[in-house]
Amino acid sequence: MKKMFPKIKSGIGTLLVLLLCFGLLLVGGCSNQPPAEHPQQGQQQQLPQEPKTLFAYVGANLKEPLTDLAVAYEQKTGVKVEMTFQNSGALLNQVETAKKGDIYMPGGMPFVEQAQQKGFIDQVAGPIAYHTPIIVTPKDNPAQIASVEDLAKPGVKLVMPDKNATAIGKTVTRVFDKTGKTAEIENNLAASLESPAKVMAAIKMGQGNAGIVEYSNAFKEKDSITMVEIDPQINIIDEIPITSLVFANDKEQANDFLMFVKENGPAAFEKYGFNIKNS
Repeated sequence: MKKMFPKIKSGIGTLLVLLLCFGLLLVGGCSNQPPAEHPQQGQQQQLPQEPKTLFAYVGANLKEPLTDLAVAYEQKTGVKVEMTFQNSGALLNQVETAKKGDIYMPGGMPFVEQAQQKGFIDQVAGPIAYHTPIIVTPKDNPAQIASVEDLAKPGVKLVMPDKNATAIGKTVTRVFDKTGKTAEIENNLAASLESPAKVMAAIKMGQGNAGIVEYSNAFKEKDSITMVEIDPQINIIDEIPITSLVFANDKEQANDFLMFVKENGPAAFEKYGFNIKNS
């Protein structure tokens, strides 16, 4: 009986070795999964790239067409265009303070020229559309406004965009100068507001009996107000350009967006009532 124990022990040891080998085969050799690939020495693992973005400073009155264009550009290229909307003067102050961003699109050329003088502009494209000053009154036109000269009549309560902060305000002040009645018209100024849209809201609420807005603002509200066009002989129609900034991190991408807006912008602006011809 004692002679049998070594054989039993030997058999148990062999069995344990076989079981261990079988287990290793199940874990490694029998797996259907291919072995994990490890980067070779000196090779770097590529991380997914962050999506590209552009940042644009856009005039408040241009919000609707620019939003449409930004969405279309992202669908085409995958590049997201983030935007901030304000009057043109406030935007220029933001650019000057931040000294970063890719696109500056104010409401007219005077602000582009100011930005160029400060050395902020890289490229200019356009005009994409035109800013056309127009007079609006409440539906019944209580002050009987028929021309820009009528804004000088005693008793008129005029509401207009700020002449220093907005493109349309700057432009229409030059129109007043052409009438020779700037002092009388400005004497009737009841409120100077941040944007043409706010002027339109004020007229609709009865806070003035005449206002100056951009044609597109009046076009949207034509059923609830009266539009009085300014004589083309004295009216000043301003170009709406789009520009790229010298601060752009990717100037090639910024200028690609400029070309996209130059090509597709007129149709988008016309949809929202902007004039796309200088007439």
